[in-house]
Amino acid sequence: MENNKSTHLIVDMLYDFIDGSMACKNAENAVLKSVEYINAHPEEKVFYICDCHPEDHSSFKNFGGLWPAHCIKGTKGSSIHEKYYLLNNKENCPCNNNIFLKGAHKDTEQYSGYKAINEQGKYLNSVIRENITVSGIATEYCVKNTVKDLLENGFKVSVIKEALAYVDEQGHEKALEEMKALGAKII
Repeated sequence: MENNKSTHLIVDMLYDFIDGSMACKNAENAVLKSVEYINAHPEEKVFYICDCHPEDHSSFKNFGGLWPAHCIKGTKGSSIHEKYYLLNNKENCPCNNNIFLKGAHKDTEQYSGYKAINEQGKYLNSVIRENITVSGIATEYCVKNTVKDLLENGFKVSVIKEALAYVDEQGHEKALEEMKALGAKII
């Protein structure tokens, strides 16, 4: 990959998906592998996609949705894992410019981070580069949907298999095959 055209997207490496209300399998390892990759590729610009729900989000079981309450704005569960704040290249650590939120509207389910937005009002799809590497949680949902949207919009996507966490191993494997069939490279 050309250094000036590479981006690493971190999808939902948030505490509720790591050790909270929706803890996923392989989550701690996924964080470690993702951080290792970032430190080994400091030239890649890093962006963080984060679920950030209001307390009454429509995806929550109490409001007719499928999921337990998770990633509620302002809670520890909606925070990016602390290991990302210790990266070798401090420009790639989470900050206001490189954190993009999704799921912030009460009545909208938003698995894909493709149209996530940062505090400055910029959409992720307007700042990412041609070649994209993805790590994150959960393979079957937010990772797969983000990758699908990226591919459909002409980006070249690689997915770091060891840097993924998932709800169900069978669903994880199926999602990897689906992403591969769509044109993603599994690394």
